[in-house]
Amino acid sequence: MYDLWEGMRKHDKDLADEILEPTFTFMRAQTDKARLEMRELGQYLEYRERDVGKALLSALMRFAMDIRLPAAEITLMTPLERNCSKHTSSVNDIYSFDKELRTSQMGHAESAAVCSAVSVLATETGLSVEACKRVLWAMVREWEAVHDELVESVQNTGRISEAAKLYMKGLEYQMSGNELWSHSTLRYSKVE
Repeated sequence: MYDLWEGMRKHDKDLADEILEPTFTFMRAQTDKARLEMRELGQYLEYRERDVGKALLSALMRFAMDIRLPAAEITLMTPLERNCSKHTSSVNDIYSFDKELRTSQMGHAESAAVCSAVSVLATETGLSVEACKRVLWAMVREWEAVHDELVESVQNTGRISEAAKLYMKGLEYQMSGNELWSHSTLRYSKVE
């Protein structure tokens, strides 16, 4: 791990250092006891923003694409990042739910509690798992529309750099790429 960080710092110290705190946030979320007490979808999606590592993914994307955003533009990106997090978390949860449920039923101690938008929504609404998946798919498509609206709103400010435009497109690619991967990976499609 040390060699990885040092290699990244040699390439670009500033962008590499921007990855540190999001990495720690992501790691802390993995053991957060709050994941066992999720009762509301909004609360769950806030937790998943840390758990899915949205800030980490964003920092890694800026590093990989050599995107440097001033503080004002990073602030403008926050609503887009949160929206992207809701989308990626929900898509991941829809596709992974059956496997996570099966794993929890097999008695794996670490995975005994299913922490998913699907189960939170089912508990909160009394709807079936399949109905909750359909509701979440509708929400996913709405978050895509929200992304487009947010991009347009940011662009209409008239003070947006080319780097920020690339970054917003990168967030779109994160959402679509995550959906394609979640749909096609054997990790979720092969439930035994």
